[in-house]
Amino acid sequence: MDVYTTSFVYPRRSRHSLSSASSRDLHAHDNYPHQPSPLPDTLASDADAIQKLVILAMQLHGCHVSYFIVDQGKAYNFHITGTYQQVMLTRGLILKDCPIQHRSAIKVTRSEILDSPFSKPSLKPEVRRRLDDIASETLAHIAVVNSPLSLTSRTPPDGITNSGGWSGLETERVCELVITGTEDAVDLARIRLLVMLDELNGLHFEVCELDHKMHPIIAGKKRHVIQTIQEETATNIYFPSPLQGVFGTDPTGTSSGGRNNNMIWITGEFFGVQRARDMLYQVSLNKRNNTISKDTAILPRKLDWMITDRADDLRSIMSDNSTFIQFPPLGSSTSLISVFGDSKVNVQRTIRSIMQLACQSYVGSFWLLPVQFNALLPPATLNTSTVTSLLNQISVATGAEVVFKSMCFEMHGLEHEVRAAVNMILELDIVKAFHHEIRFQIELANEHREFISGKKNGKINKIMQNTNVKIKFETFNDHNFLIDISGPDSTVIQGLSLLQEELPAEISFHVPEAYHKRIIGVGGRSIQRIMKKYGVYVKFSNAEEFAALGGYNDNDDNVVARTPAKNAINLENLKQSVMELVNPKDKDFVNETVSIPRRYHRTLLGEKSIFIHDIETKTNSRVRFPDKETASDVVTIYGPESQVQIAATMLLDHVPFEADMAVPPNTDLPRLCTLPEFINLVESVKRELQVSISPNFKQTVTSNGASGTETPTDYSFKFRCQRSNSDFLITAREMLEQFLMNHNAHVYPSPTSQGHKRGDSFADAFPHFDSKVLSTARTRGHVYAESMDINRSDVIGDRRLRLANSSPDVKALFNSPAGSYLYEDHDPSEQSYLPQGPSGGAPMEYWTQPTQMAPIGSGIPGRTRHTEDAVKRGSDPLLEAKFKDQFNKPRSLTNRAQSLDLTYSLSKITESSSGMIPPDSPTTSTAGGDTGENSSPISGTAPSFPSVYGPPMTSAPQPTGLTTGTTVTGIPTTGGLPSAVTVGRLSSGVGAQPGISNTSGPTMPTHQNSSRTSDDENVSKMFSNLGL
Repeated sequence: MDVYTTSFVYPRRSRHSLSSASSRDLHAHDNYPHQPSPLPDTLASDADAIQKLVILAMQLHGCHVSYFIVDQGKAYNFHITGTYQQVMLTRGLILKDCPIQHRSAIKVTRSEILDSPFSKPSLKPEVRRRLDDIASETLAHIAVVNSPLSLTSRTPPDGITNSGGWSGLETERVCELVITGTEDAVDLARIRLLVMLDELNGLHFEVCELDHKMHPIIAGKKRHVIQTIQEETATNIYFPSPLQGVFGTDPTGTSSGGRNNNMIWITGEFFGVQRARDMLYQVSLNKRNNTISKDTAILPRKLDWMITDRADDLRSIMSDNSTFIQFPPLGSSTSLISVFGDSKVNVQRTIRSIMQLACQSYVGSFWLLPVQFNALLPPATLNTSTVTSLLNQISVATGAEVVFKSMCFEMHGLEHEVRAAVNMILELDIVKAFHHEIRFQIELANEHREFISGKKNGKINKIMQNTNVKIKFETFNDHNFLIDISGPDSTVIQGLSLLQEELPAEISFHVPEAYHKRIIGVGGRSIQRIMKKYGVYVKFSNAEEFAALGGYNDNDDNVVARTPAKNAINLENLKQSVMELVNPKDKDFVNETVSIPRRYHRTLLGEKSIFIHDIETKTNSRVRFPDKETASDVVTIYGPESQVQIAATMLLDHVPFEADMAVPPNTDLPRLCTLPEFINLVESVKRELQVSISPNFKQTVTSNGASGTETPTDYSFKFRCQRSNSDFLITAREMLEQFLMNHNAHVYPSPTSQGHKRGDSFADAFPHFDSKVLSTARTRGHVYAESMDINRSDVIGDRRLRLANSSPDVKALFNSPAGSYLYEDHDPSEQSYLPQGPSGGAPMEYWTQPTQMAPIGSGIPGRTRHTEDAVKRGSDPLLEAKFKDQFNKPRSLTNRAQSLDLTYSLSKITESSSGMIPPDSPTTSTAGGDTGENSSPISGTAPSFPSVYGPPMTSAPQPTGLTTGTTVTGIPTTGGLPSAVTVGRLSSGVGAQPGISNTSGPTMPTHQNSSRTSDDENVSKMFSNLGL
């Protein structure tokens, strides 16, 4: 009797390396990468169950079983020894009944299942009762846990930017319903929980029973029939898992296991549920008469690998092709599967997909042969204990299932696992005493047989000659064939690598049929040139071929490109070359995912279906909602790469955005919310900003206990709007906060509003004008209170007030010549942009209104008119040139806010000076003379304007024509000149008061020489006429 020994790790490493839970629930874990894996604890707690299972298996089948924990407590390594039949039965029992815990999570808003979700969350009594009932019926463990995402690390939802208007608000907090148990128990419990949540939201539910083989057929390709029914009836339809019952016995332990497989749950409005149920029955009747089936054979170990490691792929195949695959029970050693469908094309495509999946699994054999054959001597054998140790080491190290029988090691697993196992065996000392033969078995589709062999088997013959291996093709079934590659030593691994380089690598994509002829060209010249350039074979399928084939890798793909694996890098290059002739709106079809909370899916499919169809038409894309039973938030948009982002944005515009603003507990808040002022505020916000505000108050509840104290309650306001209007949330929040503060109600400081600007402020309208006239954010270290939620004190109610953002004298900014803001000699660190006070002390935080300009028609010209007329009327060409030269010079940076009526004031000062002969120009220093060509202008800041044409005066006569209330050398009063004006382009000089700075070169004389020509007199008369 031959001894058959196998060693394997379960769950497989390729499975729990992706996720600590069922592969079906990957979407629930991608959002929480820091969630600790619960498997080690559950495995440790299930040690007793594993022990009982092993003892039961040994008693039932009479073989020896040992096990130990591997992979840091994430899996077990089982070692089974006995006859072949006994070992296979024991292996099947362990795979089917091993208490491996699967995990699934459903995100739920706290307010749905918790009382007082903000202060002291506790389960609602009704929710607790229902959870207990579901857990007892499905034998799954259900726990309510907090979401791992905190407020600080939470990212804004899709369609809402970080700088959006929801600053100071928080999206509704969620918790998770975590389900753990066997695969079937988790699937059943998840559907029951989703139905319970719908019922808590006021929806009606009903159950209809249909044969579980008909479920995928009724749903249609990619569930499009079910999505259509959900659109028309505004319902949620939950299907049981198509793999229910494959993983083991019925989790409920009752005879109702088959009934659970057939139950379809429908939730929604009452009449919608009735319509959906009738439509499902009608579709079932129509499809039942057209259902066909086909059987095909697959190696048993590959079937077990598919069910345990590729369950997600199997569900996708059934959903994509509208077919049902009937698998034998896990570990049953049965090799036959049955495929049911309503179309021969769909059934054939399903079988091809299954066979393509089976090609990923390899089988390797390592035969130990005696050095010389002697019939009189017993054959050499290996020690049993040595074999046991070797099998366990190889299995744990590589992840492959390793079998030892009749002096042969047999490995089952993925390509890299089998290759690693063979390399480990080659390095063992005990095998060096034997001759050995290594054999690999690869499964491949029949359509690739000629591709891999080449013309007259040229590719295969070349590999055999170069590596001294044997390659043999064997027919396996109607769809696949087997390739055996064998050799005496490690050269077989080299031959396997060369053979893998010749295996076909392919890519499929969608090109609208209208472009096919253009791409192929006349007589196929264009596409042949592309194929020769990249060494890739391309096949275009027209409508008839596409209908007969059902698509390539994806249902919608009608072009396939195939090349040897060693040339796979050119597949993408060829695709780009083909797509160059396709309009951007019709090429590069991709899947774009967008996250939309699950509770909005029913409304979007029902009430908003007309908008979704409009989006699909405009963007040439399709919107696919996830299967309801998966509890996923991810919506898939399939369309051209240039259009899917547009479609996603348009779709999100129809998704409401909800956010909460928590406020401190206050017993007056319910009364405030009944005031007419609050009602008017809510109505005006909804009318003007399209944002609805609703109070959310929990009534005070007396806690159980002798003290009879009242538990704190939750007070919050819910903001709801479309995501396209999310920018108005900040304004709505500030209006509500202002209302609450006006009525002595405290609000919390906003932790997310740092750096936020007023929603109605124009402070950012002129970002390039760093001016004291326009109030900007934190200029030169001076702090402005910009918004109600900036720099809030931790003490509730201590809030900074907004300062008005006024700009009374904007003209001064634009009248300055170009380049005055790029003055190179100015050091911004040396000068403050805030005006000084009357005493020259601390700068003032306001800007005083300058003297009004003279009215039109008064005879007193403005500054710009004066400069132009002076040039026009200049009688001296030299003087005119001086004027132009000086006016084209950039003004000093400190003069940007100079008052516009400074000319008018200086003209009166000129008239008051008796007998003083002015210089060439009282407002501009002419180049040349004693001051030098590059003399810099003077800037002076003083509370008054003394005469610059005479000696210092202790007092000055009141000039005629000055505005009442203004003095020349004294302290200015309420009218007239500003209290602080920057004076520029004055000759440095004589008679300056102590408050005026003199920074230029040599001083000019106050009197001119008597040798002045008549032109000088004419110039002085001209300036007098001009009012200077």
